[in-house]
Amino acid sequence: MNYKRYSILAAAVLLGILYAFSSGASPSGQSERVIALPELEQPSQIVVEGGRIYFADSRDVLVYDLRDGRLLRRIGRLGQGPGEFSIEPRRISVLGDRLIVQDMGHADCFNLDGVPTGQVRHPGSMAFYPVLPVGRNVVGFPIVRDDQGSMLPTGRIYDSRLKLIRDFYGALPALPAAPPPPGRAMERIDELLIRDYGDYAVYGNRIYVADSRRGLSISVFDANGLLLREINPAVDKVKVPKVFVDAVVKEWKASKNWQAHYSYINPVVPEYFPALLDFKIDQGRLCVLTAAKKNDLYEIIVMDFEGKILERKFRFPLKPNFEYPFYNRNKYDIKRDQLIWYAYNDETETYELHIR
Repeated sequence: MNYKRYSILAAAVLLGILYAFSSGASPSGQSERVIALPELEQPSQIVVEGGRIYFADSRDVLVYDLRDGRLLRRIGRLGQGPGEFSIEPRRISVLGDRLIVQDMGHADCFNLDGVPTGQVRHPGSMAFYPVLPVGRNVVGFPIVRDDQGSMLPTGRIYDSRLKLIRDFYGALPALPAAPPPPGRAMERIDELLIRDYGDYAVYGNRIYVADSRRGLSISVFDANGLLLREINPAVDKVKVPKVFVDAVVKEWKASKNWQAHYSYINPVVPEYFPALLDFKIDQGRLCVLTAAKKNDLYEIIVMDFEGKILERKFRFPLKPNFEYPFYNRNKYDIKRDQLIWYAYNDETETYELHIR
C-alpha cells in the first residue's frame, strides 16, 4: 500500500469536510456563513448598508462589520438627552450618510459615526410607520381618521418645516387591533388569519410604496409625492392550503395566549396568499418576497425599477409572518445579492448572523 499517497488523499478529504463545515453549506446547496453576535440582547431589526450591519437592539443601535462580524460601535442609549432614545429602538433606516432611528413622537438622526445631528418631529401619529427625509421634504404615513371614523395610515408629503404639501397615497392595509387586556370578557370574533401587506421605503430621492391589495404592486413617487410609475407584473396566485391553516391553529392552541385570546377567534382564511409579503431594494433592483414555497424555501422575485422580472429563486429560509406581514422586514436584508438575517441559537443562547 502506498501510505504516502493514502495520507495525502485522507488529508484532502479532511480539508474538504472542514471547508464545507466552516462555510456552513446549507441544505439547498448554497454556501452560508454563520457569525456569533454575543453583544446582541433583543434585536428588533437588521439593516445592512455600506459594508456595515445595523441592529436596533433593546437599548441602543449596534453596528457590525459585515466582513467579519466585528462590533464597531454602539449608537445612542435610553434616556431623554440629545442622541438618546425615550423608548427601545424599533425601526431604523440608513439613507446615504444618515442613520435615522424612530422614537416616540420624533425621529433621531445620527451620522454614520454615531454623532447626533438632530431630530425630525413626527407630524401626527407614526405609531407603526417611520418619518423619513426624501429630497428636501419629509414623507410619512401618519394615522389619519377617515370619514367613517376609522384610523388608517395615509401617505403624506411635508416640507422641511413639516407643513403639509399633499396627500400622495391613500390608506395602506389596516393593521390588526391590539388584543384586549388580560381578564377582560371576550366575545367570539372573526379574525383574518392572513392579512394584506403594505409598507414603504425611500431610495435615491424616490418613494416606493408596496400594497398587496393591488397584486404584486409597488408605486414609485418623486420627492414631491408625484406618481412616476406603477410596477405591477403579472404573477400566479398562490392558494392557501388547508395544512397551512391547520398548522396555525395548532400553534394557537399550544400558545400561552390560547385561553385569553386565540380561543375566542374564528379564523377567516382568504383563498389566496397576498402577492407580496415584503420588499427590499438592492443595487438598483427590487427584491420581493412572495408566499410561493419549494423545499421549505420561499420565493424572492428580483425586478428592475421598470418592473421587468430579472430573476425568480426559492432562497428565503425563514417562515414569513402572514398575520402581521408588516414585520417581515425586520428579520433580514439583502445586499449585493446576499441574503442576510439573524436568528437565536438556543444551544449557545446567543444571536447569530447568517449570510447566504
